[in-house]
Amino acid sequence: MMKIFLLSTIVLFFSACALYQNTSYNISLKSLEVEEKLKKMAKEWSKTPYVLGGMTKKGADCSAFTQNALYSFKISIPRTTVAQLHSGLKISKSQLQSGDLVFFKTGRGPNGLHVGIYTSENKFIHLSVKGGVREVSLENSYWKTRYLGARRFVLKN
Repeated sequence: MMKIFLLSTIVLFFSACALYQNTSYNISLKSLEVEEKLKKMAKEWSKTPYVLGGMTKKGADCSAFTQNALYSFKISIPRTTVAQLHSGLKISKSQLQSGDLVFFKTGRGPNGLHVGIYTSENKFIHLSVKGGVREVSLENSYWKTRYLGARRFVLKN
């Protein structure tokens, strides 16, 4: 009887470990897939000129880029930076995941705000006012001092 109990306990333990590992793996895999898709999109938009109010690869602004990027995951978000900032789930900087929107108070443009998309390892992509989508670090002295907050929308692959 003791052998059966011991054997059952061992089987349950390893089953639980396997389930935990698979769940962890799936979360990491999804995050990696999101990051890869975002980086591919960044490459496709790398030559897009910054045009306030523009919405295509021929010319767009930062919020049009984020709107297009999230739409590729079948997520509809508002058009403007201000509206995007007031949508989604507010999250802390320590909780950032691939696909989260990151906001900055730059003082430029009609509302003084800028938006990008977190990729990983403290980096984000954004449509630069100098033209083209670029990946930069949140720790960059310019962006670090202007960080305003982040929002999460449910990503679907």
